Amino acid sequence: MKLIALSLLYQLTFNLGTPQFETGLKIIMMYGSGHILETQSTIPRQIIVDVQFSNVFESIPCVFIQTSHIDWIAGEQNGFIEKVSFITTTGFKMQAMALTPQALYSLQFYWFSISDSRLQVITYDTWDVKNLKIGSGERTVSFTIEHNLKDATQGIISLLGVKHIHSNPIVELKVDLITSQTITVSARTYQLSQIEFVSFNVLLGTAQSLWASSMQSLINAPNHPFVSRESGPIELIMSIDLPQGLENYQLIPIATLRGYNLDSSINFRLTFKNVQLTTNLEFTLRTWVNSIVYEVYYQGAVYLYNSNFKIFDLNCAELFSECNFQGNSIVICEKISDLLVKGWSNPIRSITVPAQRKLLLYYKANYEGDKREQTENQQCIEPEIILSAKFLPQAFIIKILFFNIIDTNNCQYVKFFSECNYQGTIFQISQGEQLSLSNKIPFEIKSINICPNVIVTLKAPNYFGGAIKQFTSSQSCINSYKFPKYVELK
Repeated sequence: MKLIALSLLYQLTFNLGTPQFETGLKIIMMYGSGHILETQSTIPRQIIVDVQFSNVFESIPCVFIQTSHIDWIAGEQNGFIEKVSFITTTGFKMQAMALTPQALYSLQFYWFSISDSRLQVITYDTWDVKNLKIGSGERTVSFTIEHNLKDATQGIISLLGVKHIHSNPIVELKVDLITSQTITVSARTYQLSQIEFVSFNVLLGTAQSLWASSMQSLINAPNHPFVSRESGPIELIMSIDLPQGLENYQLIPIATLRGYNLDSSINFRLTFKNVQLTTNLEFTLRTWVNSIVYEVYYQGAVYLYNSNFKIFDLNCAELFSECNFQGNSIVICEKISDLLVKGWSNPIRSITVPAQRKLLLYYKANYEGDKREQTENQQCIEPEIILSAKFLPQAFIIKILFFNIIDTNNCQYVKFFSECNYQGTIFQISQGEQLSLSNKIPFEIKSINICPNVIVTLKAPNYFGGAIKQFTSSQSCINSYKFPKYVELK
């Protein structure tokens, strides 16, 4: 039985049940359809498409993109980027941009939307590629990115965008290291190839939610049909061995493009399709007409769907009278000065706390005496009587999507101000810069200067009712946005 108590200071909600997921394939644009990425040469130029889920998610899912079809014109300078935005419980938007004046004919992608607290999607793009854009020979640059999935051990990476500026297009992305707080990803090129921009997303998971293969490569000999060929389509069935012990799950296969080595004198055409599970993980790799593909870098993964896994409220903590999150329970979304008054007198045996939140449990009413601090779930603890509780209710979020990705553009920053009308103290975030999970802007935000083609997302408990707020233009005076530094749990 779940205890329901009404109060202006907190609310009780039910756990969200089992994980939800959905997959699909989306065509952004096709060759010969007259779209602007093919027929025009101005920069920037873009196409935006909508993806609608078949079913409504109970909470906003994360979305992992797998580029599945690329077709662009011959030449040393080519590039594209795919960006997900405006994710809701019913769908999301995908923006495709050409990064050079060269014709970009076709793009398609697989998408995997998932609401499962054991998975996280990390998206990253940067112009700061260091020696990848100069010189020759083998060159590698590494990126270390924070995450908040502390039990993550598995990861699969997918190329979302790249800009090639010299010689044959060559790029390879790898997940090098996963720790409890960070992932390290490397981007590599070699020979005379030069790269100016790179974008990718990584699906992180725990050992119980995701199996990811090692980094896979197709290195083609001179007589391989992808290299020495007549005009026409060529298809290969690619296979990745699966481990033992996956029989108890519903298995969802994933295959990703990590990179390639191409002949720039011929149009680039490559497709991943028919991703499926047989005795192995299989997919079809296809090229057509006269494209020459020397190497393909790829990876496979399997999502381990478990209908018995429970997802709890992402904005509240929950106390249970039994181990394994069973028995009676009470949900705490802010604070309760006297649990007995609210009808709760059970000893606590298990606790859920959303990621990046803090729950303070007091052994006396009115937040007095000794206290127990919880920052993560506890599946089974010794029985304890708790009489009052405090909880920091929602995450404070600043997220920025830079769609204005011309390197020579003078508008490369989002600027936050401590006063209205762009006055007072300033804090700016540049294109390609990542906000640390622990980063705190040192004042209350009251105005924002936003470049064209940029989306700024804000979320805070007392800001627009705790809802996600997105801005696409400058804001001269907004309701004060307080960062965690100014809303400390006392």
